[in-house]
Amino acid sequence: MQPTITLPIGYGLPKFHVGQRTKQGKIIGIEVLPHDSLLAESCSHGYRYLVMVSRYTKEVKYLESDQITLLSPLEVEAEILEEVDYYLTQLVLLQSELKADLKIQTPFGQVNPPISTTKRTNGSGSRLSKVKKQEVAA
Repeated sequence: MQPTITLPIGYGLPKFHVGQRTKQGKIIGIEVLPHDSLLAESCSHGYRYLVMVSRYTKEVKYLESDQITLLSPLEVEAEILEEVDYYLTQLVLLQSELKADLKIQTPFGQVNPPISTTKRTNGSGSRLSKVKKQEVAA
């Protein structure tokens, strides 16, 4: 059964969606505000967004649509590649704790810890996500 969301009459669609990455963080929830609070708080479109500021701190904020700025496609790609690097590194660390070669297969080749922890916003791929030339020839 598919989850269903029912919007109140006259509200229209939310401007953003759950899972969307923004400069303020990742949207993890949407709250529908009652009509009487719209007049008092002058909220636009009757929605307030729950944004997780950082996956490291789990800090969340309630923001209105005019307080949210979307990331560019290159910034979204850089964030996703950074997150992939993080989880691949976690796999390497867990494997080393087990002191066993689990033969973790990824489309990116051998998994090594990243050299740098700085954010990649120039559109370049992650060091971990580059396929080695030897493997391409095979």
